[in-house]
Amino acid sequence: MAAAAASPVRAQTILDLADAAQGEAPILRALRVAAAVGEDPAALRDAPLGRLHAATLGFHTVLASPSLEAVVTCPSCASIVEFALDADSLRGVSGEATSGELTVPTDGGIWRVHWRVPTAGDLAEVAGRTDAAAALFARCCAVTGPGGEGTADAPADVVERIEATLADADPLAEVTVRLECPECSADVDADVDPIAFVWREVESRVQRVLRDVDALARAYGWTEAEVLALSEQRRAAYLEIVREGA
Repeated sequence: MAAAAASPVRAQTILDLADAAQGEAPILRALRVAAAVGEDPAALRDAPLGRLHAATLGFHTVLASPSLEAVVTCPSCASIVEFALDADSLRGVSGEATSGELTVPTDGGIWRVHWRVPTAGDLAEVAGRTDAAAALFARCCAVTGPGGEGTADAPADVVERIEATLADADPLAEVTVRLECPECSADVDADVDPIAFVWREVESRVQRVLRDVDALARAYGWTEAEVLALSEQRRAAYLEIVREGA
């Protein structure tokens, strides 16, 4: 049996979401977005970050479409490289483990690591800190060197191995797309931030709703609450009448 289509996000929901998230850190905005589509924000806060990203991508699909379109500048020739991703396909990407043990041999001996993937709560805790990356690493990894060294002493090659392990465990936590510049054929890495994508769509939709309210208020003398009480289809029908009469 085919899955039922998700209900459209109501205009009032979009406005309330934007008002509540004004000035908040992106990770907290994303938790609000997840709650708006029926997800449990408390559970997502303690889950791997990729699950929160999947929830925000689901919101983007319901609000606009599964297509994520963006541009990136080629570092070699400064040309603009356009690309598009499918949010629903990204949502199906997941890792197999959320924590584990790792041994990394080096010329100086064996480094032992106990790791877990970062959660949304971890990012919320380190948000705004000047040492956010190091603080996040310390929250999620306990590293012991061959001479008893601690996490802060881990050499660059050990850190790189740990970061690769974390990326494999939660591939949707950080999404990077490898592209080819159409002008100079150089490789271009584009970082995709699901939270930024969905919030841009929220802001765009807020402006669209406010313009609709303004047009109908001017035409019929309705209040904002009266306009927002209309269904999406009914509001669109009235807007069409207003435009035809303009």
